[in-house]
Amino acid sequence: MSEIRKPPLRPRRLRAPTSRRAFLAGGVGLCAAGGALAALGAATSSESAWGIEHDSPPVRPPTAHADDTRFIAACVRCGLCGTVCENGCIRFFGLDAQGHGALTPYLDVRRRSCTLCMRCTNICPTDALSAVPENLLAASEQVAMGVAVVDRDRCLSFLGRICGYCHDACPLPRKAIRLRPPARPEVLLDGCVGCGRCVEHCPAVPTAIDVDVTRGRRKRRRTA
Repeated sequence: MSEIRKPPLRPRRLRAPTSRRAFLAGGVGLCAAGGALAALGAATSSESAWGIEHDSPPVRPPTAHADDTRFIAACVRCGLCGTVCENGCIRFFGLDAQGHGALTPYLDVRRRSCTLCMRCTNICPTDALSAVPENLLAASEQVAMGVAVVDRDRCLSFLGRICGYCHDACPLPRKAIRLRPPARPEVLLDGCVGCGRCVEHCPAVPTAIDVDVTRGRRKRRRTA
């Protein structure tokens, strides 16, 4: 009985994409998703690390709800806010951060502060952040991430030296902070938005100024 020979298998041809536009659109979508995930993974920190270095609740991105539980519920953890951040200041909590919301964004203003570019508010796909025009005047009127607080026991100007770095770094000088002779900073509660520029540039170690998130939340509830 003769052996039955099977015809050789032919390699399957890959189907070409329906159009160049569809191919490019798919590639852009994958790049955007990949970039968001990369930013989310590269800028995460554990809740325990935050607790060790900070005594106050986390500073959230501009226009986050005053009730942090509502912000956590509205945030879908897409990471897009971090991809468009002008100063790269938006970080994300790690998977162990159940108290502050795993993978939710926050700002560590001691390391890098907010420049009030408002890009994060415009790319947010949910109501976790409310869109604000990309200009300083709009930001100063609609943003209240916290209020800066000066520690006079650490501030160089209160210890007999002339400093003023906090005033010079502030994007809203004389509206958010002013200097009393001799160069002693005074934070203006109604004008400070809690961007943390003063905190980042304070030369004192440990820093002599920090953002009080609780005061910012009270301010947002009062103006809402």
